[in-house]
Amino acid sequence: MNQLRRAITTSLSLGLISIPHWAQAAGDHGAEGVFSTMKPPVPNANAETIEIVEFFWYGCPHCFKVDPMVNVWEKKLSADVSFRREHIVWDSRKETSIHAQIFATLRAMDSLSKYHMAVFEAIHKDRINFREDGAIINWAIKNGIDSKAFESMYKSFGMQTQVNRMRTLTSTYKIDGVPKFIVNGQFSTEPHQAGGEVQVFEVLNQLIAQQRIASKRN
Repeated sequence: MNQLRRAITTSLSLGLISIPHWAQAAGDHGAEGVFSTMKPPVPNANAETIEIVEFFWYGCPHCFKVDPMVNVWEKKLSADVSFRREHIVWDSRKETSIHAQIFATLRAMDSLSKYHMAVFEAIHKDRINFREDGAIINWAIKNGIDSKAFESMYKSFGMQTQVNRMRTLTSTYKIDGVPKFIVNGQFSTEPHQAGGEVQVFEVLNQLIAQQRIASKRN
């Protein structure tokens, strides 16, 4: 563990991860630096790949801002890296479970890639309040989604099960802020910890590279 941290620290100092001085000063790196160690680690869903999970919330303005960057970064990932998003559920914030249900519904309908950003924009640009089912269904209609199919899926037992699953994942991974990225169930990082929204992807890339080396040793 110390060897990995030294390797990334060395990369930072040599400019292999180019975090400028002002960004390092502004970032809240925490006790462990630009990434943290998961205690305890969480097993991967897919043990054959280096797994990256982004935990986010549709109501989070930082998640909205960073999402286009995530899309660009995801397209550059190698075949040995798997990436997925998970929506957090905090019982202290009722809207997180509603937003998670929208996310789960779109994912179940294979429509997430098409409407994911549209949900963000509805909340942060159009100021739509998704606390009522009517507002959610009206949004679906406005965006050309089959409203009957959407409503049936949204209100199904399966979607409640998915929300409960995301609630469990939020607790298991100890997610207390978003966006947060988990690498192989062993490390976590987030923009403010890495030094900025650009730098977080540089830290992720370095962690992926280190995990690739570690897997070849085993």
